[in-house]
Amino acid sequence: MGLDVYAVRPSQDRVIDNAAFQRLQEMPPEERGEFGWLRPAELEPFRELPREFTTGGLFWPSDGDPTGFRGQVYDEWVSDEFGVGLYDLVDPEEVRGLLKRLDEWLVRAESGAVPVPLFGHDSDDGYALARVRSLAAFLRAVAAQNLWLFPDY
Repeated sequence: MGLDVYAVRPSQDRVIDNAAFQRLQEMPPEERGEFGWLRPAELEPFRELPREFTTGGLFWPSDGDPTGFRGQVYDEWVSDEFGVGLYDLVDPEEVRGLLKRLDEWLVRAESGAVPVPLFGHDSDDGYALARVRSLAAFLRAVAAQNLWLFPDY
């Protein structure tokens, strides 16, 4: 399992979801053409995210790239709570679905209806919910640009 997760976009417009990506992978090389993952076109939304984890920001990735975060910190909770693994390739529609469910979860958490994950802390240090909001802010930036979540193994 990897550590970090990044917001990326495919280098070919025909890759719109996981099914299209699979079809591309199955093509002969001469039909497939060159393919790669590119950085988001707009980096500013990612640079503006709160990143100080100790005070509720998103955990920086190991390389400090603003288009990523330390998925290892959140993956178990996201997987258990929403059934989505951050270490799977998550296409734009899946990102929007996860964000919608996370926003709904935040409403319940703010009312005290669901327990807030502690992300490695022994007890709530007052920033647990802010950390989840920071993850949601990252997903909003990803969804706004129709990006994918790409695991770094």
